[in-house]
Amino acid sequence: MVQKMDMTGMKKVLLITNIPNPYRIPLFNELDGILKSANISFKVIFGAPGYSRRMFKIDESEMKFKFRILDDQGHTFSNDGEKTVFMYRGLNKSLNEEKPDLIIVSGFSPATMKVYFRKLIKGTPYIIWNGSIPKQADNKFSLRKLQRRLLCKQASAFVSYGHLAAKYLINSGAAPKSVFVATNTVDTVFFNRETELKREQQNSIKHQIPVFLVLGYLVPRKQIHQLLESIKILSEKRNDFRVAVLGDGISKQSLMDYVKENQLQEIVNFHGFVQKNDLPGWFARSRALLFQTGYDIWGLVVNEAMAAGVPVLSSVNAGATHDLITDGENGFRADYKNHEETAAKIEWLIDHPAEAAAMGAKARDYIRKHASLHISAMGFNDAIKHALNK
Repeated sequence: MVQKMDMTGMKKVLLITNIPNPYRIPLFNELDGILKSANISFKVIFGAPGYSRRMFKIDESEMKFKFRILDDQGHTFSNDGEKTVFMYRGLNKSLNEEKPDLIIVSGFSPATMKVYFRKLIKGTPYIIWNGSIPKQADNKFSLRKLQRRLLCKQASAFVSYGHLAAKYLINSGAAPKSVFVATNTVDTVFFNRETELKREQQNSIKHQIPVFLVLGYLVPRKQIHQLLESIKILSEKRNDFRVAVLGDGISKQSLMDYVKENQLQEIVNFHGFVQKNDLPGWFARSRALLFQTGYDIWGLVVNEAMAAGVPVLSSVNAGATHDLITDGENGFRADYKNHEETAAKIEWLIDHPAEAAAMGAKARDYIRKHASLHISAMGFNDAIKHALNK
């Protein structure tokens, strides 16, 4: 049984995701505008208002789209403090009240299971918005894979963060023609504009010692100690550079202890969590972003830095690296486990400021052409049209 349109003739699309956050709000605003022009109503249901590990501040007045926040504090942290599970309590009741024609659901979460059963019972079609990418440790015959195949089988379309996520969906049973790439991104115009303004203000100090940024949550999965090993190697040759660590998390103390034990305090400094509006000032004074991770389905800090005209030394373990970085042209791909090679690339960036700036300009241009908010929202739009016309 497929649900009918409402009496106004306007289709209603709901998107379900975990919490409001500053890097998704601009995307949802962009998608809302595109869908309005196609006579489609759009609304976002958030699973919860937030959780403690997320330290960013939200201004709800920036949310131009319709939204609803479930009163659900039923999420739990894993033992390592990195993962958060949302149970989406009250979602079924909200869906019954909203009566959507189509649902977009983020990932393979408890919300996806609820949407799956709604499809079986009421016929409401759904789209899976996926960022998951293949991992070497994945068990080919695991129960998790079986569950995801069932969810994919009933989905009408798919939206992927990038090409690795699209491959994951296809390997999970999605038909290739129903998978649409909506390149995972941020408000690139903001980071470009605001960073340029900060650069103009900082012209008088632009010849200071080069600063490299580390930006993100300081948790075991990021494996930032691998980067510090390279910094240690380079510090034995020179100390004419600085590394600014922006972020917080359960690994912060161990990282600070490593810096102290290896006498890197002059080079490596910890500045705590930095809100979005303060990032352009850091990008403006940086030579490059050092993005180390043991595993990231994407890594939006790569988009932010590239949009700001900052080259990225980006981990091969991040989905964003494979979609955004052309090695040696608009940044570097790096295996941070290779400490000597990583140290050599950082040293090249120190010794070649003009080339690094040119690399950053290419990065900015690439993001403008291939990873803008509009391009991402159009990926959603194409998937929605596909699903509604099935």
